[in-house]
Amino acid sequence: MSILTKERMTPEEILDLAISEHNPSHVFALFSGGHDSLVNTHITMQHPRASAVIHIDTGIGIPQTQDFVRETCAQYGWDLLIYRAVDNVRADGTPDPQVYEDLVTEFGFPGPGHHQKMYSRLKGRQVERLVRDHKTHRTDRILLATGLRQNESLRRMAYSDPVTRVGAQLWVNPTFYWSGPDCTEYMAANGLKRNEVKDLLCMSGECLCGAYASEGELDEIETFFPKVGSRLRDLEKRVRAAGFPWGWNDAPPAWWSEWKRGQNFLPNFSPESLDDSLPLPLCSTCQFKHERRTDVKIKEDQ
Repeated sequence: MSILTKERMTPEEILDLAISEHNPSHVFALFSGGHDSLVNTHITMQHPRASAVIHIDTGIGIPQTQDFVRETCAQYGWDLLIYRAVDNVRADGTPDPQVYEDLVTEFGFPGPGHHQKMYSRLKGRQVERLVRDHKTHRTDRILLATGLRQNESLRRMAYSDPVTRVGAQLWVNPTFYWSGPDCTEYMAANGLKRNEVKDLLCMSGECLCGAYASEGELDEIETFFPKVGSRLRDLEKRVRAAGFPWGWNDAPPAWWSEWKRGQNFLPNFSPESLDDSLPLPLCSTCQFKHERRTDVKIKEDQ
């Protein structure tokens, strides 16, 4: 691969180093259904310490993507564990389902300012549950391999290293130093089947929370996946009927935020309580696209 230099480790070297230094009890490949994620999963699952593939079902994804994940894992004989937001439970075992429709009809569609909260509810809590399910000793570390790549980051410098530990969670990005063409080359060289959803929409489609959705994105979804588009259109009507005057791919208007702030509205969703500048490892591609659109708009306005 052309990306490799003496200063940049290969994916295998990154995995080996992380495992050698931290000795995780489990090594999981997180597979969203996207192509970067596919490459990461294919590489990680060849490691002798690999445990299983993890897919997070946010409850608001395109079904064909989860089908692709299932079919790919079956093809290669990888064990697959699916963590569903709707099946979420607290640490004490109390049911705590996270249902996207319920969240947006109660709080409105998130927009970029509330993405971190949506991430926490639909994905973050499932990662925590995964760790609880497999951690048997207080010193255990659970390796979570993702397809995050360094060159996807514009302003976010928190991910300056391919290995990051957060408590028992050991986040490892084997293809951290690769480019998009490197991943494409790897897929071709290894005969990896492509996800039709990714090719049609330029995203994996496993999470359609709408936080970073662009103008016209719902139209594209509706064109290629009419049932999903219809579901989101119907949900827009329900959310507006609940009193929130903005759509799936919109952010709360400034006047709304100001008005509700005076009423102590959404204390857990207030922009002041969230730091959306932090990179979230399972939403890096959406964040990257949002940053790129924002930068283009800033340049156009200058």
